[in-house]
Amino acid sequence: MISESEVYLVRGSALEKIVDRVAEEVEARVYIDGVEVLRISTAPSMLRELGVGCALVKGFDISEAQVIVERGNVMLFYATPGASRECKCSDDVAVSAEKIFEMFSVAERRAELFKQTGCFHFAALFTVDGELVELVEDVSRLGALLKLIGRAYSEGVDFRKTVLVMSSRAAQEMIKTATSVCIPIVAFRGAPTGKAVEVARSCNATLIAHIRGDRYSIYSGFHRVLPRVKT
Repeated sequence: MISESEVYLVRGSALEKIVDRVAEEVEARVYIDGVEVLRISTAPSMLRELGVGCALVKGFDISEAQVIVERGNVMLFYATPGASRECKCSDDVAVSAEKIFEMFSVAERRAELFKQTGCFHFAALFTVDGELVELVEDVSRLGALLKLIGRAYSEGVDFRKTVLVMSSRAAQEMIKTATSVCIPIVAFRGAPTGKAVEVARSCNATLIAHIRGDRYSIYSGFHRVLPRVKT
């Protein structure tokens, strides 16, 4: 997922030729029973998980599906349309305010590809007690999230009892994707869009953003963050 490239580094007025590490990406396409449902620039790894995650988010039952990866194309056969993936998140989970900081710190330490290139987003899934379940890095923030969902599904993770932590900003697409599998608490390093806040509130999801140092903002689902916040 990483290659080397000769570059010229400028420091003040000095010019130096060095070797830098850069991220690789491919254009991947996901097909479900012959119909293209996703085209995305992504890291060349975990394409099977990308296809599985995409199918789940789009509401397909893939318990009997066959997945084939060939030349950047991910093809799923025998996937059947399931029930709507819109999910009202349950209120029976909560996380301590301090755990959010700990989760983000753990994810940052484990994000090796970002450290090497500065070009990768991470998506990490934790239990509400702060145990890391899965972490995926990708040049695409959506790719990272779909691959994370695909891998976690394959390992039997119960999304309804997890916390999603991402290094990106919180766009509505990220919130829709996470809540489609009923992840109740989502936390982002960057800022949310207005549409992201609307989607989170409509799904009863807890949206945390602007994670910086010892502070962050809660835009919806305040009741899941302990100690409880006065509104």
